[in-house]
Amino acid sequence: MIRSPFAVLCCAAAGLMLAAPVSGAERLRPDTKLKAAAEAAKAGELQLLGQIVNIDSGTGNVAGADRIQSILAARLAAMGAVVERVPAEAPGLPANLVGTFTGKGKGRVLLIGHVDTVLEDGEAARRPFRVEGDSAYGPGVMDEKGGVVTGITALQLLHDLNRSDYGRITFLIETSEEAGSTGSRKLIERLVREHDVELNLEPEYADTLTVWRKSSAGHGRG
Repeated sequence: MIRSPFAVLCCAAAGLMLAAPVSGAERLRPDTKLKAAAEAAKAGELQLLGQIVNIDSGTGNVAGADRIQSILAARLAAMGAVVERVPAEAPGLPANLVGTFTGKGKGRVLLIGHVDTVLEDGEAARRPFRVEGDSAYGPGVMDEKGGVVTGITALQLLHDLNRSDYGRITFLIETSEEAGSTGSRKLIERLVREHDVELNLEPEYADTLTVWRKSSAGHGRG
């Protein structure tokens, strides 16, 4: 399913409320202007999604990830973000991208997405981006390029509508999530400590916010 940036903005607003509580009436009041802008942004969102889906960026594909990060960095900079390329914390991995927006409020929201995939080089040529009905297809379209593009589009809407009622919004776009974030773990830990709430753009059911998942971890014996 094609995801809506409106859902990300609603989640971000929920995070801002944690840092700067508002009345119940304000929480429930629908923002029809924002929703309409999100719907109007769909064509541009799909265009950007197709552009980066059609670039191979399996974990460790430095050239492919660098191409994608350059496209996204230009988008973030055009919105007024302070953009930084942070070198990977492990060899053979592309740099991570951090875009920071400073607003006039108090809440600090961190968005995290990744552009690396589990797919081999050549997959983009074999299965190029396409849209059928309300679904988009292509290598990495959900996990997680769709989430990254949704985040970019949500930030674009805030910029275009002159919304700055936040203290800081930081968007970390990393390049090694599929390998356990080996190239960004320390960066993630630092940024999380600096923000009030973190929103992960990993795919989930359409237009939903997941606040808890069961998981487990362990160490195998070689």
